[in-house]
Amino acid sequence: MTIVINSLEHISSMIRSSRKSMGLSQKRLAKMCGMSQSSIARMETDIDRLNPSYISVFCVVVALNKLELTSSKALVGRRVQEIMHRRIISVKPSASILDAIEIFKDYDFPQLPVIDEVHHVIGTVYQKDLLDIAMRNPEAVRRRSVSSIMKASLPQVDKNSSIQELRPILESIGAAMVMHEGKAVGIITIYDILKTV
Repeated sequence: MTIVINSLEHISSMIRSSRKSMGLSQKRLAKMCGMSQSSIARMETDIDRLNPSYISVFCVVVALNKLELTSSKALVGRRVQEIMHRRIISVKPSASILDAIEIFKDYDFPQLPVIDEVHHVIGTVYQKDLLDIAMRNPEAVRRRSVSSIMKASLPQVDKNSSIQELRPILESIGAAMVMHEGKAVGIITIYDILKTV
C-alpha cells in the first residue's frame, strides 16, 4: 500500500495501517526517521494536536513507502522455507497455563502454537488470553491445562509456498505455521519478512 498524502485528517490512519501491515513497531519507524517514538504515536492518534511539520510527515511517509518497496523486491521469488524459523517455540496441550506464561515471559511472543508429541499443530494460545485468566482467576493458571483455553491453530502453509502468497495471512494474523507432510517444520512471522529488508 503506497501512502499518498491527501489531507492531514487521513494521514494519521494511513500511517498507522501501513506501519501495522508491515509489522513495524513505532520504535523502529521512529528510529528510521530520526524522531521519538512518542512523536510517531501522536502522529498516529492525535495528529491535529501534534501539528507536525510537513518535513516530519513527509519523512515518515517516505520511510514507509521505501520499506514496502524494498521488502517487495527482496521477496520476489523467495519461498517460505528460506526465511522461516526452524526452531518452533511451542507448548504441549497438557501443559499448565502457568507453563505457557513462563514461555511467554521468556520470549514475549503475542501467540504460541500448541503442538502435540508427533508435531501436529492443534491450536494456539494467545498472550492476551493468559493475561485475562491470570487477572480474573489466578488459581486457574496452575489447575487448568493449555488445551482448555487454546483457540484455533495459526494458518498453515506449505514450506514451498511463495512469500507473496503468504502476505495476506501475515497482514491479518501476523504468523503462520510452516508444514511439510502434515507436520510442523517451522513458523514464519512478519518479523522474519522485515529481517530480509
